[in-house]
Amino acid sequence: MITENKEQLLMLKEDHDILRQYLINNSPKLMYDQHMQKEHLEKINAANVLGSNEFPNTASRLYSTVIIRDSVTRTNLEYKLVPPSDSDKWNGNISALTPFGLALMGLQKGESFIWQLSKRKKYYTVVEVRNSAYI
Repeated sequence: MITENKEQLLMLKEDHDILRQYLINNSPKLMYDQHMQKEHLEKINAANVLGSNEFPNTASRLYSTVIIRDSVTRTNLEYKLVPPSDSDKWNGNISALTPFGLALMGLQKGESFIWQLSKRKKYYTVVEVRNSAYI
C-alpha cells in the first residue's frame, strides 16, 4: 500500500496525542506488524501538529466525515475517521490508524491522492470534509 499525497501529515494536537498513545501502547490490540506500527508512529511523529486555534476547520481529523471521489469510476465514498477502539467498517467508521485512514487525515476539499495496492493505483479527490462546528 502506497499513498502519494502530502509530504507532511497535518494533525490537530489532540488527535496527534490520542493516536500516538494508541501506537505506543498498542491498546486496544492493533492488527499491525511491528514494522507497520513503527512506520505509522514515525509518520505521526513527523506530522505538522497544530493547536485548535491554528488548525483549519476544513481539514479532516478524528471524527470527521470525509467524502472522496474515485476519479476513474466517478463514485463517491464516505468514511468517518475514528480512533481504533471506535472503528466499525460496516457503518463507514474507519480507524485513523489504518493505512487508508491515516492517508485521509489532514486532507481538505479539493486535495487529491493516489492509493496503490499491489499493481493497481486508485486516484481519489476529496469532495467534502464535515467536521463538528467547534474543534
